[in-house]
Amino acid sequence: MFSNLIATIFVIILFLLIFLNFISLPGNWIAAVLIIISAFFVPDGTYYFLYWVLFFVLLVTGEVAEFYLQVQHGKKANASTTSNVFGIIGAIAGGILFMPFLLGLGAIFGTLLGAFVGSFLSEKFISHKETEEAQKVACAIVLGKFLGMLLKFGLGIYLVFFTAQTIFAAL
Repeated sequence: MFSNLIATIFVIILFLLIFLNFISLPGNWIAAVLIIISAFFVPDGTYYFLYWVLFFVLLVTGEVAEFYLQVQHGKKANASTTSNVFGIIGAIAGGILFMPFLLGLGAIFGTLLGAFVGSFLSEKFISHKETEEAQKVACAIVLGKFLGMLLKFGLGIYLVFFTAQTIFAAL
């Protein structure tokens, strides 16, 4: 009974950590650290070899996909490398600044707005592009960022479900 309660609380904490992905923080990786630590407290054999392989494949795929999609969408719109970097920095800053709004959901909008502002300002004032071109690039980067966040979030949710199934099967 007590172990089921602890496992349930643990899984809820993992789900909450996955939402950090929406403010460009490493929610999947923080959850991963907790899962690795939990391996020392669950019965032997709970986490099996194939679990760990899938675990790391999901983590790495999420990270690569998030940045790849942002960069690729930016490249399609002729974004500079600086614009992508400022888009990432803006996304983190915007997510943190807007987190208190809309019961935390403001972080999602703040992340996207921050990515837009960061990449737009970079294109406009560092790359010296016209306003329309800078907007086009910023919109492309935001689309890539959004798709990347969505994919990374989905992989994180799958990771938590997979972990929950593994833990509860061992209890």
